[in-house]
Amino acid sequence: MSPKPKTFFRSLLAAGVLVISCGKAAPPPPPEAGARPFVDDLGRRLALPPRPRRIISTSPEVTEILFAVGAGDRLVGVVRGCDWPPEARELPAVGDFSNVSLERVASLDPDLILTTGHEQERMMAQLEGLGVPLVAFMAADVASVRRNVAAVGEIVGEEEKAAAVVAAFDAELAAVEAEVRSIPEAARPRVYLEISPEPLMTVAEGSFVHEALLRAGGVNIGADLPRPYCRLEPELVIARDPEVIVLAHSAVAPAAVTSRTGWEGIAAVRSGRICEINPDLILRAGPRLGRGIATLHELFYREP
Repeated sequence: MSPKPKTFFRSLLAAGVLVISCGKAAPPPPPEAGARPFVDDLGRRLALPPRPRRIISTSPEVTEILFAVGAGDRLVGVVRGCDWPPEARELPAVGDFSNVSLERVASLDPDLILTTGHEQERMMAQLEGLGVPLVAFMAADVASVRRNVAAVGEIVGEEEKAAAVVAAFDAELAAVEAEVRSIPEAARPRVYLEISPEPLMTVAEGSFVHEALLRAGGVNIGADLPRPYCRLEPELVIARDPEVIVLAHSAVAPAAVTSRTGWEGIAAVRSGRICEINPDLILRAGPRLGRGIATLHELFYREP
């Protein structure tokens, strides 16, 4: 689950949810013999090794994808926060989400570095100085999550395994979609997803998490907020009267939400529909997102 409030934003960054596009990247190094062309999510044209064998990941979600497609044994380094699957915790750490040790990275002799492209522009510029191919992934919707799984599989030469992961992901989505399809829109619950209690934050249109809420059969009360991951005032939550509150953090317990000033009249508080979810299932753009959407659906429609 998410860390305590003082380290909460570090958790959000590690989950890849505070989105600021990187600036112009340095030109890629000349392609090596047998190198494959690839265009990453920042639009950079890259020359990648045909089958990378020593990979460093600076993204928890990309680390999950690598293990899911059968390339976890080629990871030689990660950043702190790469904690799933459990084997990832045993890998050498080269730093945290925003800062890595270039000396540590170089000592591991990587032939490929994979990043999220979110809030890592300074670090990426430093890493590019090592002359190692650097690929950035940025997921804005559910389609780009499945696309990134396929792309990682292609990069590491595990296309068949990646296709199987995507197929399982699609099956999870289809199962939920079949249930949601039969629910009239007027009967779908108003949902407030809290990703931070201090400051109060939720998700809006333009984030893959917002789409996850919709696919799970909810109506996101923060859909029209100005940024995909956005602060909001408690009065807005009260005014929009969510029928379900989902805490995607462990900074406060559901009982603490009921004692917030003015929240006692909110429908979700009155009915006791304040739920908790493992944030990594819905805030990471990785292969567990399908399970996260299914879990949200269960929370939305289970009896209080």
